Amino acid sequence: MSDFEQEETQGFKVKDRRRFSPDGESQPAEDSKDLEQAEKAEESPKQEARTQERATKRPPMDFSALITSLAQTTLFQLGLIRTSDMTEPMKPDLDGARQTIDLIAILEQKTKGNLTEEENKLVNETLFQLRMAFVEVSK
Repeated sequence: MSDFEQEETQGFKVKDRRRFSPDGESQPAEDSKDLEQAEKAEESPKQEARTQERATKRPPMDFSALITSLAQTTLFQLGLIRTSDMTEPMKPDLDGARQTIDLIAILEQKTKGNLTEEENKLVNETLFQLRMAFVEVSK
């Protein structure tokens, strides 16, 4: 007889793990380890759902997000920000930072007259701040 046939003939066992009776009264826990395992099993899908929900709630990509992303890249290239796992100081990549700043300047020129007031202000202020940071780091 195969394992499957043995399991089928033996039947199965049902444990009532509810904490409350149908009347709403508290029931004593038969085995606290079983209850803890059941709670953990219930929490895992909930945590995964929350993680997926956070991932899907990212703001939509737009021009401002592009400029912000390029600015962060430049700051990283200048060595002013770094990932949390880096323990030693990072050597600035001045050529890479210069290129990224120039890229933002090109976007400013090519989009002139097509940006909202807020987007235009963001590009101008970002370029100013990045250029100042570049000068400071390159000293």
